[in-house]
Amino acid sequence: MGKVKENNEEKVVKKKRVSLPLKGIVSGEMFSKGVVTKNLPFLLFLALLMVVYIGYGYYVDNTVRKVVREERVEGDLYSELQSLMEVYDQESLRSKVASEVVSSSLFETKDPPRVVLVEGNFYKEGEE
Repeated sequence: MGKVKENNEEKVVKKKRVSLPLKGIVSGEMFSKGVVTKNLPFLLFLALLMVVYIGYGYYVDNTVRKVVREERVEGDLYSELQSLMEVYDQESLRSKVASEVVSSSLFETKDPPRVVLVEGNFYKEGEE
């Protein structure tokens, strides 16, 4: 035991023997003292945290898989959109449309459109 002088008074300081935690677990000393039963709520809390952590890992894995799958579908749809836009652009060319409506006895006009001027109150009815 060691003695410490403080303000002219002697105090006896006991040195505690610190045992290794692993030694206490292996020998069974920890379980016989009731340390586990005293800390049971905390140990259950730790077990709950571990279960939540494992569940969150599964949730993240599934979410990442869904995101990858949706990105792949989105890429396929985008490429399909691009090919359909190309077909639309080719089909909507002015010469292509003109050649297809000839069978309906429609034709493209050669003259530019004319402007028709109308007086201000031409469309108003009921006025005499």
